[in-house]
Amino acid sequence: RGIHTLTHFTPTTMASETDYKEGAFADEQPTDIPVKVHIIAPSTLPEGYVFEAEVGPLGNKRTISVEVPSGGVVEGQVFLVPLPEDFAIGEPKVNIPTGQWKDGVFDLFKAGPFHPSLWCACCCTQIGMGQVMQRMRLNWLGEVSHDAATKNTFKVVLALLLSYTVFSIALEIAEGSMNYMDIPAWIPAMKFLGGVTFTIWSIFALMKTRENMRAKYSIPEEKCIGCEDVCCSMWCSCCVVAQMARHTGEYETYKGSACSETGMAGNAPSIV
Repeated sequence: RGIHTLTHFTPTTMASETDYKEGAFADEQPTDIPVKVHIIAPSTLPEGYVFEAEVGPLGNKRTISVEVPSGGVVEGQVFLVPLPEDFAIGEPKVNIPTGQWKDGVFDLFKAGPFHPSLWCACCCTQIGMGQVMQRMRLNWLGEVSHDAATKNTFKVVLALLLSYTVFSIALEIAEGSMNYMDIPAWIPAMKFLGGVTFTIWSIFALMKTRENMRAKYSIPEEKCIGCEDVCCSMWCSCCVVAQMARHTGEYETYKGSACSETGMAGNAPSIV
């Protein structure tokens, strides 16, 4: 019997030869590694069980057959399966390389020095991160989830950023209106706690976003094996956001946008 589940998807894509070479991998040939799709198990199922899963963006979902992997799955578990080669043939798609990053983490100017993705990543890292999350249909923590939890991810990230900004400014104003000796202890304590909380969320969400992107496109860790995602998210957050935006943007074909929820122009097809 068929069982339907909400999932996230990306169009079938192979790494293609373009003028936009892959940084440290510029001399290597494109791989034939298929793009994978995240499946959320609708119930506890045994190994080898086959069910029907709906994948795709809201309003344009398609059904694929999914076989439960070795060991079985429990309800709500997220697992990866290759996207069928004949998925959405003939439809517009964003070509995204698999098996390796499109370019290096420090290749900030690959898309141009004035590209929106660069300025969003460098001037407001959380905004750029939110656009990548929305593009990949992840939730505000960078994790795979149901459509209801991912359809407004960019708005949630924007609300968190604005709330923290207002919170910080309000405390600065309150502190500035008092003599140094009269400032109550709770004001610096709240500033510290707010800053730490926002920083931890930013690092964790970016780490999970990068982790899920690497899993989907079969990109192995190259440095700091086992902790590359967290290290990059802690020390090179703006570079990481810009790299992920370039990897999933195909800006040679589709324009970027600083003012859209996905960082892509309106005519760009959905991805992931």
